[in-house]
Amino acid sequence: MYRPLSVVLILLVSQNVFASAEAPKPDKEICGVKLVNLQDSVKSWVASAEKCPLNKFCDNQSHRTQYNQIPLTCIRWRGLNPAQTSGLATVGKEALPKIETGMAELVAMFAAIKPDLVKLDEEVGRPVRDAWKELDALQSEVLRSTLASGRTERALFYSFLERETNLNPNKRLRPANVEELLRYTWAMPLHTSQRDLYSLIGELAQSSKDSFLQTLHAVNVANVVNPELKNHENLINEQMEKLRDNLSKNSFATLVAIARRFPPHFNYLRERLFKLPDGSKPAANTLPILAHFIDQLPTDEQRLKTADALLQSLTAENGTMLQDPEYVYPLAQLAHAIPNLVDVKAHPDLQQSVEGLMAKFNSPVDGKSLQYYQNLLASPSARSVAA
Repeated sequence: MYRPLSVVLILLVSQNVFASAEAPKPDKEICGVKLVNLQDSVKSWVASAEKCPLNKFCDNQSHRTQYNQIPLTCIRWRGLNPAQTSGLATVGKEALPKIETGMAELVAMFAAIKPDLVKLDEEVGRPVRDAWKELDALQSEVLRSTLASGRTERALFYSFLERETNLNPNKRLRPANVEELLRYTWAMPLHTSQRDLYSLIGELAQSSKDSFLQTLHAVNVANVVNPELKNHENLINEQMEKLRDNLSKNSFATLVAIARRFPPHFNYLRERLFKLPDGSKPAANTLPILAHFIDQLPTDEQRLKTADALLQSLTAENGTMLQDPEYVYPLAQLAHAIPNLVDVKAHPDLQQSVEGLMAKFNSPVDGKSLQYYQNLLASPSARSVAA
């Protein structure tokens, strides 16, 4: 960014030119553009990003153009409105000789005082350059503070001032800011900036050792449409492997927390959770754990759809439940638990979904039914029953 322009904008901020979003002053301008127009643009970007589904392409060319035009407009405006405009009028040809004479005298004068000017530049220039550095640091601090506070709309606005700045996580941003950063980065219209920020967020999430933050980051990266992002499929596959491993060890707090706070992210995870990469089925001894996990999900719909995904993974090609002896008793436990997943009296609209889920146990091939599996729990020898 052109440094004098940065300072002008910072001074404008300090003079309260950036009116509040609730009551912007219509006469205020930034680089010749009405402030209210800039604020409306930022609001439209954030609104569009918030409405964008995780797995949809939502790259808005109009928003990208608006974002790119703002710094260019500022540079052009400064060229048309220089800081000093009171000196030079149009000079006719008859004045050129006088100008040349005056320039020659000025050069001769400059040659005599050049050593003193060099010394003066060293004495005065150093504090000026230090002031520039402090202003740059302040400008960066404003953006970081805005990001850390979760004010996505204003962070996008301040990012105009920070186009060439690297957001260093060691200075201000911490793992606790990952959720705010993900919302901000999802709304970024520029692929390169978005890629760099996702990389930074990944570092923060990894340093936190927090499975919740790591999973949120992996899901966002897997769903954003950005050709600059590489190996995003490997990232989500590695995270799914960790989640499955934790689940097999009766550790599913991350999944339940995401289901409660980020339902669209959980929907994406659910579609992959029971689809093992080698085509195998969930181990029989993990089914009681999986049933307990499903029971802990916060909503009826999540419990039903997750149970359905699990049963699909346990269905053979001929449409029957797995017939291996080690699966019989765990399947009986599932069959017994499914009717209790939803309070159909409180949610009668889900009655049909529950019945459809229970019907998956009815097999026209081997003659087994839901009642067959449920009755196994009453048998002491059920654990050794073979199909």
